Amino acid sequence: MYKFLTTFALIVSTMVIASPNLVVADECMECHGDKESLEPVTPGLRPDALFVPENALSKSPHAELDCSDCHVMADTEEDSPHYDQGGKKPMVNCGECHEDAQEQYDKTDIHGRSKANGHPLAPSCADCHGTHDIRPESDPESLVSHLKQPDTCGRCHGGDELLEGGTGGITKRKLVERYKESIHWSSVQEGKVAATCADCHGHHSVLPSVDNGSQVTRVNLLTTCAKCHPGWVSEYSKGSHGRTLLHGNLDVPTCTTCHGDHDIISLKMQSSGKRDFAATQVCIWCHGNARMMDRYALDTSPVDSYMKDFHGLAQRGSAGTAATCADCHDAHRSLPHSHPESRMHLSNRGSACKKCHGGKSSDSFVMSFTHKRAAEEPGHNISYWVRVVYIVVILLTLGGMFLHNFVIWFSFARRKYRYQKKHGGVRRMTTLERVWHWAMLTSFILLAVTGFALSYSESVFVRWIYDVGFTEGTRAWLHRLFAVVMCLDLAFFMVYAVVSSRGRRRWLWGMMPTWRDVTDFIGTMLFYVGWRKKKPLFSVFNYAEKAEYWALLWGTVVMLVSGLVLWFSELLPPQSPYWLFNVARTIHFYEAVLACGAIVIWHFFHVIFHPEEYPLNTSFLTGRLTRHEAEERFDAEAVEEQIPEEEDPEPMPERPWLKHVEDEDADPHEAPESKE
Repeated sequence: MYKFLTTFALIVSTMVIASPNLVVADECMECHGDKESLEPVTPGLRPDALFVPENALSKSPHAELDCSDCHVMADTEEDSPHYDQGGKKPMVNCGECHEDAQEQYDKTDIHGRSKANGHPLAPSCADCHGTHDIRPESDPESLVSHLKQPDTCGRCHGGDELLEGGTGGITKRKLVERYKESIHWSSVQEGKVAATCADCHGHHSVLPSVDNGSQVTRVNLLTTCAKCHPGWVSEYSKGSHGRTLLHGNLDVPTCTTCHGDHDIISLKMQSSGKRDFAATQVCIWCHGNARMMDRYALDTSPVDSYMKDFHGLAQRGSAGTAATCADCHDAHRSLPHSHPESRMHLSNRGSACKKCHGGKSSDSFVMSFTHKRAAEEPGHNISYWVRVVYIVVILLTLGGMFLHNFVIWFSFARRKYRYQKKHGGVRRMTTLERVWHWAMLTSFILLAVTGFALSYSESVFVRWIYDVGFTEGTRAWLHRLFAVVMCLDLAFFMVYAVVSSRGRRRWLWGMMPTWRDVTDFIGTMLFYVGWRKKKPLFSVFNYAEKAEYWALLWGTVVMLVSGLVLWFSELLPPQSPYWLFNVARTIHFYEAVLACGAIVIWHFFHVIFHPEEYPLNTSFLTGRLTRHEAEERFDAEAVEEQIPEEEDPEPMPERPWLKHVEDEDADPHEAPESKE
């Protein structure tokens, strides 16, 4: 009887307590469930914000709760949210049920403290978990599920509003975007257990990384990563880096130093046997930093020696299968080679090398690889003198070969120059035109050297001229000086080409492209591929010379305009577009590459390497051609046009500079007189 009365009393009391809530729920839904009749009183509030679907809580953990359980109603009628349709907004107090989470949020969490200080972007419970549509964290549709969490946090942390200088003081950019490039995110998408935002930063007690209590400080990060990677963290803690960190030295690398913070990458060997160069770069960041190494009485020689041996060269190249720093020294438990448990200890080095080299790893082979300075290596003196001997042999051998060939080449070029100067009856260039050409040639070469010295300042040649006293100020001054010389030289020549009768006939109208240039080009190509028996004869200037002439004019104008934009940028109108300078810099560089390439490939071929010109077309020195040379190149009209009126040249033998004659004035076709 007692049990019956107790049960009956419990049922009655429950009905009494619950009945008001049921009534309240029905009363709330009479208005908030009718989207059409809702009329917000608060300015700017849309009806959607007040509308609550009938099944809003059907999949929520709060499905059994009533409206008033979350929305705390006012104690007096005047404070009621519906008093004259303008009362206070009902307060939502999640802490009534979630006391621990609310306390952490209010007292510890950076979000809660920012909310209390009135920060406009500080999230509340509903911003992260949802309102009526709250789902359990295990539900894939939950805003804080592993798949949805990055986007939920990204509402604030995916933009620039919280960056330093804004309202949040956060220094790192594109946090969510970089996270979605990480191995963690790809694992989450594959359905694996992997870290998301809250796993590393916490749930309701998120702190800035500079706060000692944060889960992502350099020291606390070990505990955070150990949640998923206990084995690797344990190994790290036993290694040189880990022990140094735990003793308070924050210079040493931690998990995020090597793997990244949000864009976590895996440095494991790929299934293809390759490994990204990042596996080596992460070590170079510190061990290649001379300033940091000096701080601890270390040096960068290990990095330098690695980069020069097979492993470093192959790793940087396309192979990508050579050993990285971590393969030899252990990625997490890195120990000095003197430590008995180090992979590079004398007792362990052989087994470490055999992983890649197998049976080839003899004792001498294993000991041949070292990071010691050259002066500290065994047999250094022998290696040093072998290197010296080879350098001397290389200089003498290759230098002797070059000198031998240059003497032969120069002999033929000198003989051609002397013969052409004495017997050249066809005037190709006047003295004024040769001076113009020399000024253009000299300024062009010096412009190329001083210009590319800036773009390729780390090349061996440029570093050498800087070491002997060449400074950036000198380079810039010379570059601008030669630019002025080239522009004045070209301007003078253009005036000459317009004012003088020869200039107009030769360098203005004579350089104009014609249909004949097209037919000459086609005929020349047909002749050299063997489809035509006779090579065409050209006018005073052929198609190749005209193309180069107009390319010179066009390129000089482009370089002049882009160079002036960079040189006198302060004189441009203030409203000039900001991208103008980058475009000018790009044009200036690539036009220079195009011009230098054209000179080497096109001009040098036609004046040096063309079989009919070799060893050198000396007309830019003498201004002359022999009658025979002219008749090989030009039609009769062009030949006569280039013969000065005061001269009446006689036909000369073909290329006498190719014949060995003691008297350069003698006819090489005529047999020398007998001495008998």
